[in-house]
Amino acid sequence: MAAALCACSLYAQKVTFAPQWTPQAQFAGFYVACEKGFFAEEGLDVEIKHPGINSSVSSMDMLKSGSVQIAGFQLIQGIIARADGARILNVFQTTQESGLCCVSRKPISSPVEMDGLKIGRWKVGFSDFCEMLETYNNIHIDWVPFLNGIGMYVYGAVDATLCYSYSELIALELAIGKIPEDQILFFSDFGYECPEDGLYVMEDYYNSHKDVIDKFIKASKRGWVYARTHRDETLDITWKYIKAANINTNRETQRRMLDAYIALQQNKISGRIDFAPVKPKVFKSIVKALEDVGYITEEVEYNDIIR
Repeated sequence: MAAALCACSLYAQKVTFAPQWTPQAQFAGFYVACEKGFFAEEGLDVEIKHPGINSSVSSMDMLKSGSVQIAGFQLIQGIIARADGARILNVFQTTQESGLCCVSRKPISSPVEMDGLKIGRWKVGFSDFCEMLETYNNIHIDWVPFLNGIGMYVYGAVDATLCYSYSELIALELAIGKIPEDQILFFSDFGYECPEDGLYVMEDYYNSHKDVIDKFIKASKRGWVYARTHRDETLDITWKYIKAANINTNRETQRRMLDAYIALQQNKISGRIDFAPVKPKVFKSIVKALEDVGYITEEVEYNDIIR
């Protein structure tokens, strides 16, 4: 696992944070908060511990085991874990919109047109949405699991592939060129409201360290605000983490990722970037969808997990 320590004072409170993947611009705001001293100014000594690229241990596993106090992962994952009995809480919603999309070889205008297609999806994680999509559109998709990357699409092994706007879509366009807009289906355009990344803590830790969590969130917000207005410097900071972990990427990929990820922090309706919690109505619709496909059998109430 790749880890990084922030500068701190002798009496700072120690906190370990696990993003959900290896170092990249998706987590740039947290790196900025470390390097610019925002965490230290709040009296925090923060260690960022990334899951290993070849490890099966996720950021959620790290949170449940107690090896970290704060972890980043997606809202759907958090709801499922809470329904399964994990006493986790969402304390900060990093994104307001979903970046999930389907990239097809031919023009595609709605999720219904995915019926019968052979479509690539992640083998582990990030695919909980798939069964929900089929159920609500009464369609059948021939899912082809992949571990990482976009090779199956590039070499013609699938009709389409799932992508995130800030990750696989960028890699795909850098590999084969600009993809026509009518071949990219963003699910958020069809009413699938599902804010993704957020910060989570265990309930016991929240009850005993709410002041620490509040300070971490305050500094993180400052980090993301700074990242939006100082993107070149933010990329320089992010590159230090990438280089330390020997991640195979390039600056152009990370630049595009930063731009696309920051775009997801803006609410489409209000136009604001306020890191607001998921709306109760949206939360309830996500819970119902998870119940409908059998992902959860115990209903999760809004106040059970959202703080």
